[in-house]
Amino acid sequence: MFEITIDYDKCQADQECIEACPAQVYDEGEDGKPVIARPEDCLGCETCVEVCPTGAITVTEV
Repeated sequence: MFEITIDYDKCQADQECIEACPAQVYDEGEDGKPVIARPEDCLGCETCVEVCPTGAITVTEV
């Protein structure tokens, strides 16, 4: 299982993580920023971390 954290102060709402996630963990929030909708589906691949230009996302194994 993995814990996903988003630093919304750093997030630019570019939706790269939403589009890149192979497990479709994220939904788009009303403000355009990602919402962690299905954390239990996270594969721990860190694709979202890699595509985030501001380093707003962290994925930690728990």
